[in-house]
Amino acid sequence: MLRPGPEPTPSGASRRLRDEMLRFGLVGVVGFVVNAGLVEAFAAFIGPAWAQAIAFPAAVTTTWWLNRRYTFAASRYHWRHEWLRYAGANMLGWIANNGVYFLLILNVAFIWRHASIAVAAGSLAGMAFNFAASKWLVFR
Repeated sequence: MLRPGPEPTPSGASRRLRDEMLRFGLVGVVGFVVNAGLVEAFAAFIGPAWAQAIAFPAAVTTTWWLNRRYTFAASRYHWRHEWLRYAGANMLGWIANNGVYFLLILNVAFIWRHASIAVAAGSLAGMAFNFAASKWLVFR
């Protein structure tokens, strides 16, 4: 009976990419909690659309800071310039995120009443765009 050999270990570059993706995902969870928490806190008073207008920038700032500190490390740019690059580079993710969010809250009555479900769906839609933009355009 043949025994399988040891499993190949990932190279340094693939291990680093895997670790970055894991940290990016964890930071995304924190961003989701900030976003959904603020939406839930404000939606009853100002409606889910305006609540998202307040919550989303707060979540972006939170994820930028955490990604800068723990996922990719700071870039060579001044932090204000880096934040602007982060926000600009993640515009596709923002469009996907908020497009899914508004599509759901405007078309599904249950989700209008429970807007954090739309926040979750939007977060997943934007994550791939945001990782690629952050890694290759902001924190190179």
